[in-house]
Amino acid sequence: MNIAQTILSQIKTLDARALWAWGAKDLVNTGTGLQFKTSGMVKNKCYVTVKLNASDLYDVEFFKLRAGKMITLSSAADVFAEDLVGVIDSIVQ
Repeated sequence: MNIAQTILSQIKTLDARALWAWGAKDLVNTGTGLQFKTSGMVKNKCYVTVKLNASDLYDVEFFKLRAGKMITLSSAADVFAEDLVGVIDSIVQ
């Protein structure tokens, strides 16, 4: 199982409906984590990147693409697996 699959499994285990609620689409394995786009009836339609860091925790970044430039909306470092859904939910919802 690669890192992206592990992150996806952890999110689904914590909240089976989270990805659906965020309107997650275009899921991509980045090699060091998972990236997806939020859509639908959420407050912040953006890209979400979840990366595994050297401390075996996750770094989460929220960004938009405008005119070919990446605009960072928010980020969170050293997030425990059990806090992933809550961190993503706080920005996306």
